[in-house]
Amino acid sequence: MKSLVNENLHLQLMPDFEIEYSNSNDKTIVDLITVMGAIYCADVSVTARKTKLVIEIPVFQVEVWRDLTDKIKHLLKWVSDEDYQISFRLFNEDLMEKKETQLKLSLDSPNKRIVSLFSGGLDSLTGAYYNFKNEISSDYIGFLNKREEATKQRLLANFYKEKLNPTPDIILIEKPVDKKQHYTQATRSLLYFSLAVAKAYYNQSDQVNLYENGVLTLNPNLYGRFTTKTTHPKTIFEYNNLLSELNINIQVNHPFIYKTKGESINEMDLEFKNVIQDSFTCGAGRSDVLKVHEGQCGVCIPCILRKISMAAYDNEQFDCSYYFDYDAKNFEPDLYYYEFISNMQYFQKYVELIRNNEIFGELNIKPRYYDEADYLVKTNGMLNTFAKEFERYMEKYDLHRYARAY
Repeated sequence: MKSLVNENLHLQLMPDFEIEYSNSNDKTIVDLITVMGAIYCADVSVTARKTKLVIEIPVFQVEVWRDLTDKIKHLLKWVSDEDYQISFRLFNEDLMEKKETQLKLSLDSPNKRIVSLFSGGLDSLTGAYYNFKNEISSDYIGFLNKREEATKQRLLANFYKEKLNPTPDIILIEKPVDKKQHYTQATRSLLYFSLAVAKAYYNQSDQVNLYENGVLTLNPNLYGRFTTKTTHPKTIFEYNNLLSELNINIQVNHPFIYKTKGESINEMDLEFKNVIQDSFTCGAGRSDVLKVHEGQCGVCIPCILRKISMAAYDNEQFDCSYYFDYDAKNFEPDLYYYEFISNMQYFQKYVELIRNNEIFGELNIKPRYYDEADYLVKTNGMLNTFAKEFERYMEKYDLHRYARAY
């Protein structure tokens, strides 16, 4: 079944951007958003995954994108493990809504600021502190999540506007698909990057920063589980190559590639630590009728990594509460309990491979993905720091009893 893409998708995704359609560079940006938006929409909307995902995408520069088809399919296979059949057709401007209704943001005086990805998560918060501490002038862009997550995002956005100088533009965009039919986060990052690139383009900046700790960035596929490669060094390398092919002079950078979440949290000042409770990390979906929690579950991979990172440096007093909290004594053997056991097993295996100097066989990293010649030394240092953080968490909360359940 072919996924249909309309000519107004970019307007839905770029409501705050002024677009000059007579400008070839603006058309390139529109095409980038349309392509990545179409891929994301197909990814979360198609339930049957036995065959290739078929998408025909409207673009202004058809030949340019046809020449890039193989590169895009290679990138998609890497991040999602899915096969895509992508084709391109000429953008039909007669089907497009009037752009005058979309001109909400004046861009007559570009501010030259870099753009940082805004997720409402804890890594994103540590990134805002990094910008603050280093006097990096940045705007922020991200997707507006639902319910409690959206509330948290708005709290952090208000904090940034009060704390950061100059006051940043913070653009939170509604996701183009209201309800996912297929639960995935694999291709979302590619659209996320592209929206940030669009904002950087209009800022007349050449830099987008994403802030995610190196441990989660490198998450290996252990015990046969599939893990997305949304911010893996290969993903950033291939995406930046795509921008180069499109003559877009903007690069996505990853300042925290050699840092653990725990280190980044611990470096924050008290004012930033006091809003940790307003960040939302949990990856648990709400579609499972057996999951009854509100807030953050405490058993998914992101929640456990968050708890490891807070506990290792005695920062728990700044954290939120979890349905399955730090001290998990006498917890009933239910869905949450068994998910916690499974995910703890993942981290325990991760640390075991680090300690046995076997982890690099699982990470799929190569010299061309890095700017630094000593990337292996730095990565190994980051991983061993994480191993110590994990062991500290296990000892602190007497979690070795769960290890026996493995």
